[in-house]
Amino acid sequence: MKVTTVILNYNSNDDTKKCLEFLNCQDYKNFDVIVVDNASTAPKEQEILQKTCKELNAKLILNSKNKGFSAGNNVGLREAINCGADWCLVINPDVEIRNSNYVSEVVKNINLWPDVAMVGTNVILPDGTKQNPMVEGGAFKEIFGWPFNLLLNKLNLNRPLSVPSNTGYCEKLSGCCFFISKEFLMLNNYFDENVFLYCEEPIISKSIALRGKKLLYISELTAYHEHYHVKKGNRSLNMQQFLKSRIYYIENYSGYNWFAKKLAIISLNIQKLLWKVVS
Repeated sequence: MKVTTVILNYNSNDDTKKCLEFLNCQDYKNFDVIVVDNASTAPKEQEILQKTCKELNAKLILNSKNKGFSAGNNVGLREAINCGADWCLVINPDVEIRNSNYVSEVVKNINLWPDVAMVGTNVILPDGTKQNPMVEGGAFKEIFGWPFNLLLNKLNLNRPLSVPSNTGYCEKLSGCCFFISKEFLMLNNYFDENVFLYCEEPIISKSIALRGKKLLYISELTAYHEHYHVKKGNRSLNMQQFLKSRIYYIENYSGYNWFAKKLAIISLNIQKLLWKVVS
């Protein structure tokens, strides 16, 4: 089984370099790496990245335009599949794979669990918080839980919604580090590119369920998500982008009934207006 890693870089060469250094220590043999630069804007970023990839045995693809997380990763995923990958490891530059047998152990588990299209492991944040496995809150929380979520976001206290779990099938996995199968990518025409950023996890998870496939969480392996808490950009604008993506998810993937969809979208639009006011 060939495994290809896809790293989407955007002004993050230092993190990408460290991520590649850890990946180069993997003991799995049929394994390679593709770095996709998503039209970085930092001075000399692409020039430095070219040197990094040459030194650390990674193929580099330079996107001419930043079309977001899913579209950027799709460029690398299509190249990986064209070059014979059976599974792809999609990983953020700020994730560290410190165990040299990480990939080989994931492959062993893939062969033990039927109908799996996506695999994630334990993911730990710098403060010890777990990101996997994740769960969806449901329509009631979507509609009525937003005042509490708004307060948490303003106080920068929001955390990924994860639940304690042993190795087994799960509902949703973090998008910072996961394995995805060639079979699913081909059936699904890769990732949905209609969202620029945010809500990729629920969209991918629901897409997998619609294809009759499953998600697998492996508790015995760990990836380390180092820079989750770093603030980037305008918080209000980021939240408005998240809510826009969430509305797309509700409309196209949530599975809510007509009435619940309408209420959820009204709730999300109210939140967008509030974030504009407080910006």
